[in-house]
Amino acid sequence: MNTFNFKKQFKRRWRRWKRTVWMTSALVAVAILAYSGLPISSAIERLLTTNFGEVVSVMGPVASEQRSEQEIQTLMEQLGPDPDRLTSVVLETQYICGVETEQLGKMAIPQLKMLLVQHPDWDAQVESAEVLHIKQHVDDLSPLCKEQAYISIDAVGNLNLYEGRPTEEKVIRTFFQMDVGTLETSLPEGVLEQLQQGIRIQDKDEYDSVISTFSDYAVDEANKEIRNGG
Repeated sequence: MNTFNFKKQFKRRWRRWKRTVWMTSALVAVAILAYSGLPISSAIERLLTTNFGEVVSVMGPVASEQRSEQEIQTLMEQLGPDPDRLTSVVLETQYICGVETEQLGKMAIPQLKMLLVQHPDWDAQVESAEVLHIKQHVDDLSPLCKEQAYISIDAVGNLNLYEGRPTEEKVIRTFFQMDVGTLETSLPEGVLEQLQQGIRIQDKDEYDSVISTFSDYAVDEANKEIRNGG
């Protein structure tokens, strides 16, 4: 067996071994909680168990990067010295349009450590000794935005993202100011009127397409930096 094939087999066995360890640890953690009579929410069970041998999160596969042991230890120290103390976990999901908050229930220190290791891409912050706030970013529209988001132009030419119809004036985000004069002379008949009434956005492709189209009419080039969260 040459060195190349040996390394491939070793890596394959190493990944299989790690999956087995994670699966066993997760099942043991859930079993301990259940045996102890401690409450286990469905969200926590979903986060600490596996699917077809692969660890998954509520939003998809585990990220490839790693969270340092020192970072985890620092967070745990902020929660206090008792490893059996239960901490409420709040998951905030930030979309490019919309934010959702989910109460994951209560977890002891060992389960919190496992959660943070499994999801190194999540930002974690201790709000108090009783609450751990975790945050993840999703490059998509939230389910609520997909149901009722509109992009429209306001009275001063700002291109805005609205929750609901623009007449309700619930602005989620302002992208940039547009040259309305150029819009009127450049766009086909009816397009500006449609924009003023609001263009319905149902998925990320429509979102990107509409913003990209109208960014050509931004007042200046700096305002075309539309995906930087501003």
